[in-house]
Amino acid sequence: MVVWVARDELVPLVEQNLMSAVSVLDIGCGIRPQTLLKDPPIHICCEPCLEYVTYLQKNVIPERKNLVVLNLDWDAVVKTFPERSVDTVVITDVIEHLTKGDGKRLLALTETIARNQVIVFTPLGLLPQDHDSDLDAWGLHGGAWQAHKSGWSPDDFDETWIIYASDDFHRYDVHGNAFEEPFGAFYAVKTWRDTKPSITTLAKKHLLRHHCHRLIDRAFDIACSN
Repeated sequence: MVVWVARDELVPLVEQNLMSAVSVLDIGCGIRPQTLLKDPPIHICCEPCLEYVTYLQKNVIPERKNLVVLNLDWDAVVKTFPERSVDTVVITDVIEHLTKGDGKRLLALTETIARNQVIVFTPLGLLPQDHDSDLDAWGLHGGAWQAHKSGWSPDDFDETWIIYASDDFHRYDVHGNAFEEPFGAFYAVKTWRDTKPSITTLAKKHLLRHHCHRLIDRAFDIACSN
């Protein structure tokens, strides 16, 4: 199902249709961790660019104590986190930076990691974005990560996903220059409901905190061995 809305209505509509989450895995967050799900008790950010990780540790973690930041790329993430190990996986502005084949593999594997939802955000179609410089739009040395390698449409997602889309979402490029014509964008949300017997929220928090501590230790071991 595809729901088309105006640009300013897109994010609020998606937020209304998200399940609450105790644990969130935020893949490829850059220097801006996801904010769709407000202050989950456990927010694990996985980011391949070491300078972005350092920025997050210095500027974001001090004010957001629920954040854990790991220097892992998407391939390491899907090898690190076991099946159904977090409530929600968020993949914001990531798959367009991968080849179509790698993007599809990432989506397929994150479906096994999430217990409740996978949330994807990407431009509608191929939004041209090349980087000749090592510097990115934030003045950090992440330019190599910024090129767009693939374009996506609602047709890339089967009927198990709900698509929320706007056809004029992106009005400026990464350098702040206005496009001649706006580019669209969409969220793809996949939800699993009533897949496991319910437990109390408090018990769930304790169980997930214990489990995520083990996951974090494992992820650090992998990151340090690379």
